[in-house]
Amino acid sequence: MQRIYKLIVLLLVIANTGAFAQASKQVAEEVMVDGVKLIFKPSLNKIVSARMFIRGGVSNYQKAQEGIEALALQVATTGGTQQYSKEKYFEELEKVGASIAGTSTFDYGNVSLSCVNSTFDKVWPLFADAIMNPSFTEEEFSKIKEQSISTIKENQSNPDAYIQQMIMLDAFANLDYSKRPAGTEESMEKLTAAESRDYLKSVINKKQVFFVVVGNVNKADLIEKVRAMVKGMPEGKYVANSSGLLNITQSTVNIEERPLATNYIFGVMNAPVGMSEEGYAMRLAYSIFSNRMFDEIRTKRGLSYAPYAMYRGGKSPYAGMGVSTTDPNASVQVMIDEVKKLKTVGFSEKEVLDEKSGFVTSYFMQQETNSGQTQSLGSNEIYGNWQNSITIVDKIKNVKAKQVNEAFKKYATGIRWSYLGDKSKLDSKLMLQKL
Repeated sequence: MQRIYKLIVLLLVIANTGAFAQASKQVAEEVMVDGVKLIFKPSLNKIVSARMFIRGGVSNYQKAQEGIEALALQVATTGGTQQYSKEKYFEELEKVGASIAGTSTFDYGNVSLSCVNSTFDKVWPLFADAIMNPSFTEEEFSKIKEQSISTIKENQSNPDAYIQQMIMLDAFANLDYSKRPAGTEESMEKLTAAESRDYLKSVINKKQVFFVVVGNVNKADLIEKVRAMVKGMPEGKYVANSSGLLNITQSTVNIEERPLATNYIFGVMNAPVGMSEEGYAMRLAYSIFSNRMFDEIRTKRGLSYAPYAMYRGGKSPYAGMGVSTTDPNASVQVMIDEVKKLKTVGFSEKEVLDEKSGFVTSYFMQQETNSGQTQSLGSNEIYGNWQNSITIVDKIKNVKAKQVNEAFKKYATGIRWSYLGDKSKLDSKLMLQKL
């Protein structure tokens, strides 16, 4: 099924070759505007995507403040501003079909704007005001906080969402990634409007933020818009936090009993930083590994509907594999057997070559929208250099099968397992096997 999907995607890419060729002629560039970085890429279409990124993510706040950035950004972008009431703010956006939203992840927060280029002049002031002058009324703050707490409660009862929390709390215990970007019920209950407003002010400074814009807009005019927006922005003293790598040397098991028809299992393993030769090799390794998991666990044995493997090359990179299954022992054994097999036999030249083609296909599909491009340019800047968004295809193409095998073998030294489900169905000793 996955191979059929990739074939369909490839055909879509080929069909849009002309559009990609035209888009590739547009060159992104970096401009410093009064001490703030602006990454701008012209576009031939009519959509404008703009984002302001905030560096740091969960490293910006203490464990007790989990969720403060996500909450503050949501209030800022949905609760009105000092110039525009909430009603007027949304009325102006709806008039021109534009959208502004704020989100936060483990490594960064961002406020995004999307509109057609003919309305960019009308929408930018709303974007700037939401960031620099949000209203933060007690009424709106309380309303949005309660909505966030309600979502957190729903996720607590959702096993797919809950095991993701288990994974991070166990694998990254006492590290930044153990903090939940969306917050917990306990942390969110204690947050106040004043505290959240002050937090947002503290992270919006020239050292910590940067802008990414992709669209058919005048460069000189855009620079002036950014200059006017950052005029009163403080310099800041931001220093990036070095989170480091996981060091899992032996397997462990973290079990939480819950009466479920299906049991949820995920194993976390070590991984290299994303922007490195090992990181590019690991992308290919885990994409192939995910295909193998699907074949061995679902296609051949029918043990799980959607087994998968993944690699995340963030500030604290990690890799892993997961299943939801009624037969946890058989599923765990297959996963471990596959890891051992790949450590000894490795990936074939053909598998690596095929996966390179698949990566390129997926990459160009992600770059098809201006929003996808601003997200890619910005996240790559967060992780080291925005230009990697442009050069990554060539870097992936240059990866050798030997490098893929070496990377997988080097980092698959132990597994931190998380298990959510019927404890009586699991023989936890299986999880402790040496790799």
